[in-house]
Amino acid sequence: MSIAEVALKMKVKEESVELWETGEKYPTIKQLEKLSKIFRRPISVFYLPEPPDDFQTLRDFRKNTNKKEYSTALTFFLRDIQSKQIWLSDFFKENGEDELDFIGKFNIHSNVQEIASNIKKTLEIDETPNEQNLLKYWIDKIESKRIFVSLSSNVHSHLKIDVNEVKGFAITDKFAPFIYVNSGDTKNSQLFTLIHELVHLWVNSSGVSAFDIIDFRSPKEINKYDPIEIFCNKVTAEILMPSTEVTNFIQQNKLKNINSDTVERMAKHFKVSSFAMSVRLLNLKIIPKKDFNKFISIFKEKYEEYLENQSKKEKQKGGPSYYVLQIRKNSKAFTTYIYSYYKSGMITGSEANKLLNIKISNFKKLEQFLYAR
Repeated sequence: MSIAEVALKMKVKEESVELWETGEKYPTIKQLEKLSKIFRRPISVFYLPEPPDDFQTLRDFRKNTNKKEYSTALTFFLRDIQSKQIWLSDFFKENGEDELDFIGKFNIHSNVQEIASNIKKTLEIDETPNEQNLLKYWIDKIESKRIFVSLSSNVHSHLKIDVNEVKGFAITDKFAPFIYVNSGDTKNSQLFTLIHELVHLWVNSSGVSAFDIIDFRSPKEINKYDPIEIFCNKVTAEILMPSTEVTNFIQQNKLKNINSDTVERMAKHFKVSSFAMSVRLLNLKIIPKKDFNKFISIFKEKYEEYLENQSKKEKQKGGPSYYVLQIRKNSKAFTTYIYSYYKSGMITGSEANKLLNIKISNFKKLEQFLYAR
């Protein structure tokens, strides 16, 4: 954060912050406590001789010319998730939990269909899941295998994570891997992000993703993107839109002339975004590049309209309970583990409070939402 931002949050002059940074003056204990909250660091960190390197910035897969440094919101969120992931991984190791054998089981030179099949088999996914809420279905399946999914679009009520900056990220680990999905996106786009980040775990590659439309057939296009991102997109497409099922759908419904309405119809059937469906049809050589460009222009306009409507909705009062939002943000599986450890006396209430960001006095309310059907 800039000195001006810190001064504003601390309600002090900018000169005071400058003097703290140079070491010419020091904040009071109360000010230090407030700085700790602002920077989301333990007070002890401020007494270290130099900044800690315990949290490594995740690899940035957003390979494009407009790539910028991570925003404050994304930095804070990464730091928060990484601290949870490190704590839980160490806890599992100390308590003799087994390693997850599917982490890093493949690499980007492996067969796309083989990985797609292995992911479905490992998660016990139905060949054609006919679920009303497919996103929840996948998250439940993923978390049942000790993979933790954080679903959120805010660090807190005044600090939003822009969906144009990041759609998701993955932190790979043999004991406690984490996936983050930006909930500010459309449900179908969230599903694609979720599976994309899942593939990252299978090829043992942590990183931050922001998806672009990739034409797999064009060498010029491919050179613009990270090979890992391209590969993860290919596997995700095969999982959500299997080539044989796409072909069968077109034949069974006798779709000869594919227009934007047809693409939206197919996207609805496969429960993916119209963008993803367009790319899949292009890469399977079902539609020409000319039609693809036309469709993308239409869908981009609708997508921007959706994001604008969502931003207006958020300004209105109401919405899910604070506890529901915290459970989604922390990961339901993570919250369940931590709460059960607290109840069994394996960790203190203070530890549980720090990990879940919920006061001990409110744990009873948390329990109502955590175990609600």
